Amino acid sequence: MLKIYHDESRPSRVTVAFEDSALSFMLSKDATFEDLADRLDRLERQHSKPIAIEVKFAAASDARQRRMRI
Repeated sequence: MLKIYHDESRPSRVTVAFEDSALSFMLSKDATFEDLADRLDRLERQHSKPIAIEVKFAAASDARQRRMRI
């Protein structure tokens, strides 16, 4: 069975690229995709349409995951 561990010390980060700039922000640990969509909608109204969106979800390191499986 696959176990996914969440590292509370590393929050998820979102980076939104526009033609002339980029913005980055952290997601709270209990954020939903709906929360992310709302935030992106507000950004699009303040700036131009995004050309790229990168989401890096918080995850425990591989070494920590291996230790926890043993």
